Amino acid sequence: MKIDLGYIGAIVARNRDKMPPVHEIKNPLAGQQVEVNRNGQAYKLTISDEIKQVQGLMAIPMEKFFHVENVDPSDIFSYRPKDQWLVFSQYLYESKYFDSLSNEEVKKVESILQHITDGVDSLSPYLGISLFGISKEQQHSYEAHLELASSTAALQYFSDTFLSGDVKKGFDQLIQDYVRHNTKIAINHQSVEERFIAARAKIRSLNAPLTYQQSRELSMTNKLGKTVYTQAEIESVIKNYQEMFESIQNEEDLSGVLAKAKEQLLSFATKGISPRDIDYQLARDFVAQRADDTFNRIENYWRMLLQEK
Repeated sequence: MKIDLGYIGAIVARNRDKMPPVHEIKNPLAGQQVEVNRNGQAYKLTISDEIKQVQGLMAIPMEKFFHVENVDPSDIFSYRPKDQWLVFSQYLYESKYFDSLSNEEVKKVESILQHITDGVDSLSPYLGISLFGISKEQQHSYEAHLELASSTAALQYFSDTFLSGDVKKGFDQLIQDYVRHNTKIAINHQSVEERFIAARAKIRSLNAPLTYQQSRELSMTNKLGKTVYTQAEIESVIKNYQEMFESIQNEEDLSGVLAKAKEQLLSFATKGISPRDIDYQLARDFVAQRADDTFNRIENYWRMLLQEK
């Protein structure tokens, strides 16, 4: 599959394919005469039936327009770092999967794909135009791990439920490409707040006057900021999340998996703080509050998937 940077969704592509080629479009003014003046002399011109494309309208290469000049040709998702759903949509369009679907059905499928990849799209450190992005809050590292695992399982659920044959085989390969593209990004991701907390935790206390609440929060965030994770630990927690989400078959399963995933996330994020520590519960509440947006997004797209089953 070769990425088409001009592809912005199946409905637009469907309408575009219905239009005649430029050379077949006839000028409605063809045959009419107009008078023009050049160097003081009048001329009559007959309008041709040809429509000339104005050179320069597409002078800006698509790669520059979409800010994807530094792509990796072996990584198809590097062409769409902020709208990875478009890679899956283009594949389904070119595979004729959408041919038997109405416009409304196509919109539903694309909406599901948009919501599934939106959280991971927001992690991208690369420049690019986002045609859909709705994720507003910057994710923390522990949210990124969860989002990668959940979105991967959701894409596989979509494939297993709605696709078959060669179309499914190609889609499954794209999922593997998606995982390969996003794993390094998710593993290395840190929010601005996390970087700030980690840097502040290294600074010796200046004995500045703090309220009791401020003192408690500083103590707690310093402990979070000093917590270090190995790559093996991160890869393990991502795998655990994915196995949880892969077990989902219905909405009842979803509620249980989300509860288990939340407990796993809180345990992982606070691993550097003992349950007997005075700051333990405060740290769990702090992390849970920041992860709420991600859990809500994940629950939303899984419900969309399960309701379409």
